[in-house]
Amino acid sequence: MSPTGLDGLSMRALGASLGVDPTAVYRYFRTKDELLEALADAVVGGGGPHPETGTPRQRLRGMFANLRHTLLANPALTPVVVRRQPEGEGTWQGTENVLAVLREAGLSEQDTARAYQALLNYTLGHALLEAPYALMSAEEAEGIRTRVRAGLAVLPLDRYPHVSAVAAHLYTDMDSQYLYGLDLMLAALPIDSD
Repeated sequence: MSPTGLDGLSMRALGASLGVDPTAVYRYFRTKDELLEALADAVVGGGGPHPETGTPRQRLRGMFANLRHTLLANPALTPVVVRRQPEGEGTWQGTENVLAVLREAGLSEQDTARAYQALLNYTLGHALLEAPYALMSAEEAEGIRTRVRAGLAVLPLDRYPHVSAVAAHLYTDMDSQYLYGLDLMLAALPIDSD
């Protein structure tokens, strides 16, 4: 697989990369889509160890930060993860782990489901927006963000005074931005006292 995406991925290319006949790949996966589904599930399930200590908010923060980190370590697969149905052992186990923390924290079944989906959708959406930058060098990505901030800073003050005022703080460190939003969401959860 090329570092720039999945465009070059084919059963033939995968077989060649593994040093096997391409038909060997078909013994495990009938189609490229089936292979991508398995890869996406492996990415979701490979989010690293889940925090088992700390408050529910700390544990949830770690779980979702780990998921985002894993998605950005595999940016070409992030769109596949986002658009697929939630199935596969890695996906189900990750879901189970998060739901357990939310339920143990005192949320009702309905609030557990809603909180899980809100946190997951925020994390997936953020990672999807970041994925193209993760495929670039750090210098390239920062160059784009710098140009965007510079363009916002020179908008006409009479029409966009608020954009101009905060332009230097927009499109900056994505890690900090993600964690800021995640912490806002976690702080709003009706979780029993930490």
